[in-house]
Amino acid sequence: NDNKTILDNRSKFILCHSSSGFKHSLKEVLADPLLQNRLADTKAAKEMKALQDFQRMLMQDPSRAFYGRRHIERAIEAQAIETLLISDRLFRYKDVSIRKKYIEIVDQVRRLGGDVRIFSSLHVSGERK
Repeated sequence: NDNKTILDNRSKFILCHSSSGFKHSLKEVLADPLLQNRLADTKAAKEMKALQDFQRMLMQDPSRAFYGRRHIERAIEAQAIETLLISDRLFRYKDVSIRKKYIEIVDQVRRLGGDVRIFSSLHVSGERK
């Protein structure tokens, strides 16, 4: 039965190269341009692109790239957030007041017309710090 499910979905599998079989190699695989073309419409690919754009901005124009709650709150006050990248892990915080704070941050960015990308902590892009 398990094999039937795999065989029925084999058209969804993509063969690609990795330097190792360890989890950290997923970053290498997902950065491969050939794979990115095939995965262009997936949420994971959009997350990876948003993260790459942020890292590029951090290197090329660091005055426009902020991270950390206090910096983000100041950027919201200045209505200066184009895209907010945030981990879904922050919405599962044990402290309810902290969870509510992050929900409010997301709501404020959306109200101001900003784009919000919520990264899955289960995906390699959501693990980056």
